[in-house]
Amino acid sequence: GCNSSGLTPVTGHVLLDGAPLPNASIQFVPQGTGRDATGATDAEGNFAMSTNEPRDGVMSGTYKVVVTARATAPPQQFASADEAMRAAAVAKPMPTSSIVPLKYTRVDQTPLTIEVPVKEKRVVFELKNE
Repeated sequence: GCNSSGLTPVTGHVLLDGAPLPNASIQFVPQGTGRDATGATDAEGNFAMSTNEPRDGVMSGTYKVVVTARATAPPQQFASADEAMRAAAVAKPMPTSSIVPLKYTRVDQTPLTIEVPVKEKRVVFELKNE
């Protein structure tokens, strides 16, 4: 259905190599007019898109779809703020290891696009490590 704000609800599922992709950020970048919409996957890879308010949907239009997810490293524990500062001073910048193939994380490279309003009740984005 349509709501008064002119937004269409968009929900779905993100898979990476056939497995649900948890804790990923999803961004719909408008091609032309429109506003960015964002979402995040839960532990099962499910998401609902938001434009103005949580889960309110997406404006009509064509969007490039950008998906990012980071491998979560456990936070380091330090005995004191001074120790943390010393560690930060000598720490090599940890490569933020994206678990999503690079092409899906960049709007100029992503092969994923979506047309809103969507025909499917639930959208499925299947990402593949090539």
